[in-house]
Amino acid sequence: MTVLDFLRHQFKYDSWANREQQRMLASLPSPPEQATRLLNHIIAAQWVWLDRLEYKPQRTAVWPEMALADSDRQLHELETGWQQYLDGLTEGDLAKDCEYKNSRGESWSSTTLEILSQLILHAAHHRGQISLEIRRSGATPVPVDYIHAVRKGFLD
Repeated sequence: MTVLDFLRHQFKYDSWANREQQRMLASLPSPPEQATRLLNHIIAAQWVWLDRLEYKPQRTAVWPEMALADSDRQLHELETGWQQYLDGLTEGDLAKDCEYKNSRGESWSSTTLEILSQLILHAAHHRGQISLEIRRSGATPVPVDYIHAVRKGFLD
């Protein structure tokens, strides 16, 4: 398996896990506000980084207000967007630098591999926080662990 194949697989997992969290929140009579805010942030961060990698203007705020129905639609759009982006990459592209400005306006440069790794880890961090908020609300969070998705065949 190449690094690019591994990343494609990780993004498939990430998309599945984000959609599972969205479905869980949408099923609750009163989803925890902080959990919804965190899901919206995961989505926004993915749009921000996709725009940076494609050298496009940033389309969204980093912490946007969004209805759960909109988050479902955006998660599907993101899945397609990331698949198309990853399908256009070569192994050599992973080492290329991407110049960008962060949300504070500071200029930075990171490799494509560093950015893609950041996205996967960032989302996993916030999904843990979402699960905690769901549990605090009295509900039982859905399992979104990677090994669970593999064992159940959700990534085939």
